[in-house]
Amino acid sequence: GLGCLLLETICIAIVGTSVGAVIAAPLAFLGTRRFVPAPVAVLFNLIVMAIRSIPFLIYGLIFIRVCGPGSFTGVLTLAVCSVGLLCKRFTEAIDTLDFRAYHALEAMGTPKLSCVRHAALPQLVPQFFSAWLYRFDVNIREASALGLAGAGGIGAPLILALNQYAWHDVSTLALGMIALSWLVDLVSAFCRRRDA
Repeated sequence: GLGCLLLETICIAIVGTSVGAVIAAPLAFLGTRRFVPAPVAVLFNLIVMAIRSIPFLIYGLIFIRVCGPGSFTGVLTLAVCSVGLLCKRFTEAIDTLDFRAYHALEAMGTPKLSCVRHAALPQLVPQFFSAWLYRFDVNIREASALGLAGAGGIGAPLILALNQYAWHDVSTLALGMIALSWLVDLVSAFCRRRDA
């Protein structure tokens, strides 16, 4: 039913965004000159730029050819697309970091990873989560569009209903997508208010 399709679309977006965030977080640290030498940062920024420059539907079509249609393809596509945007947002957050606590720990001989964990991450988590929420909002819409190409979720039944001129089903699915987007906006606004 409609509820299952909407739930599948939400799950594709959540898993895709989360996998993208897990990959983007270390890449963001490798893409800023605050933590790595300039040539390394430039190299990783070029990689991320290359990932970001390809439209999500192209990734979708590539993964459909490689993995076949289905939800897994949708997750892979959204994960790769999320890496590009999230890495950029994460790197910007790292560049605006207050490094006084980090340098103080470093001066005491604390290992680099511990410095990041205790001085950088507490400042970064709210900004990282805000970026994740924004990307999740985008991914809900992209998951619906990817379904049209066969990557799971609500898109495939929608195109089928359109082809059969089943306008009742089309309007039901469209209203479901609108309600889903509205719900995501409400949750995002609530989370941002809590962070503020």
